[in-house]
Amino acid sequence: MHKHKKAAREARWDTDEAYTTLGALQTQLEWVDQQRAMAQAARADDQAMLVGLREQLEAAHAEAFTATCQRILANNNAALVEAARNRVEAKATQQACIEWDLHHQLAHTQNMVVDLQHEVHFLNNQLHPILDEEEEDPEMFVEDDGWEEEEVVLVDEDEALSNLDSAHANV
Repeated sequence: MHKHKKAAREARWDTDEAYTTLGALQTQLEWVDQQRAMAQAARADDQAMLVGLREQLEAAHAEAFTATCQRILANNNAALVEAARNRVEAKATQQACIEWDLHHQLAHTQNMVVDLQHEVHFLNNQLHPILDEEEEDPEMFVEDDGWEEEEVVLVDEDEALSNLDSAHANV
């Protein structure tokens, strides 16, 4: 009987050990379940955070696209303004050249008129010799041509050309 008691005691120890091991395994299983639940909760949090980050990224992309479009529009507007300014400068330079040319032609024409007036007076004096001072007043032979004398200021051609060149260089 002694053998049976010893075997029963050993069986009890083995059973106790098995229950202890089973309890430890049960504790480990509960811990793994808790860790899995925490991991799933963390994963759900991470997925929610990932969705939020994707939305922020899409919003940032939209903002960057809008800013790029606005920059392109601003650059296009600046280019249009620059082109308009260049056209205005070209027109102003062209107008200045035309005004200079017309002024020069006017001065040349006025000089020709004065020369013609001198020739007319010369020819008139040749056709009608100067009378003696006793006969008539010599001023009666000079007719009023209706021209008023006007002083014309001529521009030095070198100065006008240098202004013209600098105006073209700015265009």
